[in-house]
Amino acid sequence: MKLTTQQIALIEETLVLNGLKYYDIKLEVTDHIASEIEERLCDKKSSFEVVFDEVLQKWKPELQPSFSGLIGFTNPRIMTVKCHKIVKRQLITVITISSLITLSLMVFVRNSSYGLVLANIQGALRSFVLVEFCLVILAWGLIWKSKIQTTYSYLMKKKSFGLIIFLFMIGIGLFPVMLNHPDAKIAFVSVFSVITYVLITGIYLQLAYKHFEFEKTLSFTKP
Repeated sequence: MKLTTQQIALIEETLVLNGLKYYDIKLEVTDHIASEIEERLCDKKSSFEVVFDEVLQKWKPELQPSFSGLIGFTNPRIMTVKCHKIVKRQLITVITISSLITLSLMVFVRNSSYGLVLANIQGALRSFVLVEFCLVILAWGLIWKSKIQTTYSYLMKKKSFGLIIFLFMIGIGLFPVMLNHPDAKIAFVSVFSVITYVLITGIYLQLAYKHFEFEKTLSFTKP
C-alpha cells in the first residue's frame, strides 16, 4: 500500500519536530519509515495512524539528542553518527597523508644545499593556501545564503571559522612553514600543521560541493 503525499508530509514534519531538519538525512529517514509503514499496512489491518505511531516508537532512540567527541552536541543520534563517521574518516586520512608528506619533505628537502628549492616550496605553499582561503570564504558565504540545510553544510558551518582564520595566518606568513628550522621537532610540527590544514581545507570544500550537488538534485525533483 503506497502512502499518500499528505502522509509522507506528516512523516517529514514529525522528523523536523524531533530535530531532524537536514534535508539529505531527513529524506533518507523518511524513505525508510515510509517503506516500513507500507509493509506493515500490507501485513495487518490497521490504520495509518496506528502503524505510524508504532514505527515512530521504534525510531525514537535514533531521534534522541546525542554527543560525539568529534562533533560535540548535535540533535538526533542518527545525525551525530553520520557526522562522526564523516569526520573520523577525514581525520584518519588527513593525519596519514600529512605524516607521509611531512616525513618526505624532512628527508629529501631539509638540507642546506636545497635552499632555493625550499624557498620555492614555501612560497608555492603560501600561494596555494591563499587560494584555498578564498575558496573557503566563497563556499562559506554561498552555504550561509542557501535555503537548504544538509549534514554537509552543517559540518562546513561548524568547522570552517577556525579553518578560515588559520588559513589566513598561513597565507600572510603569521604561521610560517619552518622546514629549515634547526630543531627537527619544531620543523616537523610546523610543516605537519600546515599540510594538515591544507588537506582539511580540501576535504571541507568537498563537503561544500556535496551540499551544492544535493541542492541541485533537490531542485530537479521538486514540482
